[in-house]
Amino acid sequence: MKHTMVMLILTLLVSSVRAEIFRDNFNDGDLQRWTFVQGDEDGGIENGELVLGSPKVEFGQEVMIVADGIISSDYEVSVSVKISKLARDMGDGVAVIGLRAHTDPLLKPFTVPLEKDEKIKHLRILLYKRSYRFFLGNINIEDGEHQDIRRGLAATIQLLKVSVRKDGFPEKIFVADKLHTFRLFDFKLHEWYRLKVIAKGNRFQCFIDDKAMLDFLDDTYTAGRIYLSSGWGNRVHFDDFEVQYEALSVQPRKQLTTTWGEIKGDFH
Repeated sequence: MKHTMVMLILTLLVSSVRAEIFRDNFNDGDLQRWTFVQGDEDGGIENGELVLGSPKVEFGQEVMIVADGIISSDYEVSVSVKISKLARDMGDGVAVIGLRAHTDPLLKPFTVPLEKDEKIKHLRILLYKRSYRFFLGNINIEDGEHQDIRRGLAATIQLLKVSVRKDGFPEKIFVADKLHTFRLFDFKLHEWYRLKVIAKGNRFQCFIDDKAMLDFLDDTYTAGRIYLSSGWGNRVHFDDFEVQYEALSVQPRKQLTTTWGEIKGDFH
């Protein structure tokens, strides 16, 4: 009887983790379930495609759009991308998929005014600056004292460092991308490529047109949102977006081991 009850409770806990799928081919002309975080004046739907790209090359001219309501640990996301304009001198990615994006804990008290105050709307991008970024484009590769811009596919970990004053307000915010892994890929302008990223636990796999490109382990971030971005003088078309993810409705999976131990303890 005890065994039956324990298995029933465990089944209920596991069932609280459910698979969800969100698809958007952008043919309806609207961006329901998406929110522009930055650069909404430089992004939108054109001919049934999501087009992101700022005309300026200056640092900070990023266009970012977040998929609403998707916060998870494990994803399988795929999207078709076409690069129609490439700023040759820029080496920080072009067509970007961001995963597990979230806010630095020190910035959480400031998230409400950042999201609602139109005067500081451009700072909302800081709410998503802790993330994994997978991108096709130009990448800065540092080799000793030299820097070389190469074309390919890269995975970076975006870090946000925040120092706080005595009164609790942020004094200095520093954003940096740490290159985790890179692979050469000589993509062509005006051609479509299918990017897919699988994130499960601490393993990340990335594919282009179903060809395995990147495969690595990392434990930096465990959960967060998903976004698409471009900018810095580049112009990218996105289409046929699809993401499968685990919606954690009641009991996060990473807590099941602890819960299982507590359940067993209650029956001894």
